[in-house]
Amino acid sequence: MKKLNLYYYGMLVLACVAATVAYLLIMKDVVRPIDPLSQLGQVIQYIIILDAIVTIPLGLWWHKRTCKKLIGMEDQQAQEAAYCHSAKWRIILVSNAMVLGIAAFYLLGAYQSMLWLAGISAIGWYFAKPTEKKMFMELQPESY
Repeated sequence: MKKLNLYYYGMLVLACVAATVAYLLIMKDVVRPIDPLSQLGQVIQYIIILDAIVTIPLGLWWHKRTCKKLIGMEDQQAQEAAYCHSAKWRIILVSNAMVLGIAAFYLLGAYQSMLWLAGISAIGWYFAKPTEKKMFMELQPESY
């Protein structure tokens, strides 16, 4: 479980590094801000929006599907290892748009839409926080 926390907080550190690098590139005039309405600006937006639309639901769906398969496993260590592998990918998939969105926010000259997109991904990142209780709950059979 501690290894999952490295991935979880690692994505936050990566987002902070992306924000800092993009900010410094713009402020030091290494890179000129890209006009969000230019062709390049629109392509960057489309890529990040498509990434968010695909990876956020994919990460959540894939992890839930994996947990359903793990419920019946007898071997606790194998179950926990498979859960951690799946949870790691959930964290990465759900929060990668946060990193890209924050970088794009600065590179597109403080374009607000990219900040909203990063915020949506950050909400997903927050709810992907690994805890023992969450692992226990996700590995319980569903009862209606």
